[in-house]
Amino acid sequence: MYDDIANNKENPTPGVIINKPNGPDVYKGVPKDYTGKNATRHNLFAVLLGNKTALTGGSGKVLDSGPDDSVFIYYTDHGGPGVVEMPDELLYADDLNKVLKWKHEVKAYTNMVFYLEACESGSMFEGLLPSNINIYVTTASNATENSWAEYCPGYGAPSALDTCLGDLYSISWLEDCDIKDLRNETLQQQYEAVRARTLKGTKFNGSSHVMQYGDMSLSTGVLSSYMGSNPPSSSHYSSSQGDALSPFVSIPQRDADLLYFQHKVRKSAVGTQEYLEAQEKLRTEIAHRQHVDYSINNVGNLLFGFKNNAKVLTSVRPAGQPLVDDWDCLKTLVRTYEKYCGSLSTYGLKYMRHIANMCNAGITADQLVAASIKTCS
Repeated sequence: MYDDIANNKENPTPGVIINKPNGPDVYKGVPKDYTGKNATRHNLFAVLLGNKTALTGGSGKVLDSGPDDSVFIYYTDHGGPGVVEMPDELLYADDLNKVLKWKHEVKAYTNMVFYLEACESGSMFEGLLPSNINIYVTTASNATENSWAEYCPGYGAPSALDTCLGDLYSISWLEDCDIKDLRNETLQQQYEAVRARTLKGTKFNGSSHVMQYGDMSLSTGVLSSYMGSNPPSSSHYSSSQGDALSPFVSIPQRDADLLYFQHKVRKSAVGTQEYLEAQEKLRTEIAHRQHVDYSINNVGNLLFGFKNNAKVLTSVRPAGQPLVDDWDCLKTLVRTYEKYCGSLSTYGLKYMRHIANMCNAGITADQLVAASIKTCS
């Protein structure tokens, strides 16, 4: 974890993190092995591969599992087609799956369960994860849709809460664990419960399709084999309780920062320093989004023409196929675009499919350079 929430100056309860309104502190006692500048893609792979010598910083702990171990991994961040974010750089789907396959080749687990929260998270495994390496995956969304932030402040929410407290998929499986006996509930049963709640959405009908990938036979196993077990909690509550949580809403995950700035502007006294700072951040974020929208669209127009642009860039490959065949091309074109047009940032990751489709259409780096210079210079 990056660990920039608990002691952030914007946190109304310093040193405490909650993941639902009036919820308990979920921060105290949590082990933090790699935080801040040590929360890197390089260290993530070193940890997963059990490679202590490759680590830079942090506690030095790795996933030193063996052939008799059952492994559970939960990863959450922003994402886009074919990628999830890390503090230092993007984590691409092909690289993640290579690591998982290697973990299987060296017999470093008997079974593995992987839960992934991110927009378009299904694209991290679609057409990439084999079904015969004893790995079972569920994702917050399919390969083409947003995941949703949950417990977000709407009109009438407590003024101290400016930001979303969690994500719908993650909250759903965590709260399911709170109330179920993990010694009896299977992975399949939890998947069905989480999928139903996530599909139902909330006040503004925000929903996504929770997906399964990999070895489906593992879904008959019980949760306690991977998560341990605690007595079910009688104090659990969720957004299904209605009026008590009515001021809270669900929004697309990549709009959570926009809502935060909007909420800060709305609740601040006009003309105050807090108001002016929040207003400037909101304007900057909106301007960045407009720039990314324009530049990606214009680059597409230059490469494919006005008539064909949208059809080519937004096309979705058939189910079971990966986002792109040439992942090196995708990485090169992303770097090329960002060199001339600036960072995609969290918001711009929604356009990763557009860039992947440039590769699928045979666009070269030189062609993208020319279009990017013409668009962004």
